[in-house]
Amino acid sequence: MDFRIATDLWHRAGNPVKNELRQIKEAGFDGVEFTFSEEGERNPPLSDRGYLRLERLKEDASELRRAASEVGLEVPSVRSGLLWRYPLTSPDPKVREKALEIVERELEACSLLGAEVLLVVPGLVTEDVTYDEAYRVSQSSLKVLARKAEKVGVTIGVENVCNNFLLSPMEMARFIDELGSERIGAYLDVGNVLACRQGFPQHWVQILGKRVKRVHVKDYDTRSGTVTYPPQGDVNWPSVIRALRGTGYRGYLTAELPPFKFLPEMSFKHVAEIMRALIYLPG
Repeated sequence: MDFRIATDLWHRAGNPVKNELRQIKEAGFDGVEFTFSEEGERNPPLSDRGYLRLERLKEDASELRRAASEVGLEVPSVRSGLLWRYPLTSPDPKVREKALEIVERELEACSLLGAEVLLVVPGLVTEDVTYDEAYRVSQSSLKVLARKAEKVGVTIGVENVCNNFLLSPMEMARFIDELGSERIGAYLDVGNVLACRQGFPQHWVQILGKRVKRVHVKDYDTRSGTVTYPPQGDVNWPSVIRALRGTGYRGYLTAELPPFKFLPEMSFKHVAEIMRALIYLPG
């Protein structure tokens, strides 16, 4: 098989992390993606928050790597879950400074985890932050972070999200190329392309090409305006898979989907089976 599959970690409060990881492995996944958080964050009943805490990065990273290794899972990537709260493009220089510090520490933790890619939200365009300002400040920040990424051997994956920024694949490609670092690429979220009205995900794959370092899998139903499980939405999965193969992508496809409200342990097996089926859809 030319793709490997992973899932974000979702857990029930109080359930040992190793039990959750074992369920993920038994469901048929090859890897798991963790998320950085702060200890003070409010954790919903089903969340991966609290496993990789900013205040205890070394300890948590070591524990998670050991647990994943013991059950036979790789850690292909980690999400930086804090850059919505502390944007790299914030008009407040103290917030920007904190964001840089957070990502630098996360890059170090990724190295400890053996994760090759750190997902990064590049910034936000708001009423207080103009588009051109966000572009300039984001690039300035990422150039600093690229040096750290090169030092620890981790790639920064800039994700397409609903942030009013980097709205087309051509702009994303130019943005990455201008940074001039092999350690900065794209983390393509297939469902976000439709959810954020950014066009069609297969076009993003074709245009970004080798810049794509990781792929998030979820679907989007344009009629109801909701994120859903593939292939229940409007993503043209045969075209997306064909485009990925056409660019030579052979990395991870990682599900970013919340578990079922009831019987959440069944979610992993269900999603893994769907993803295996998607890979073999006729193009």
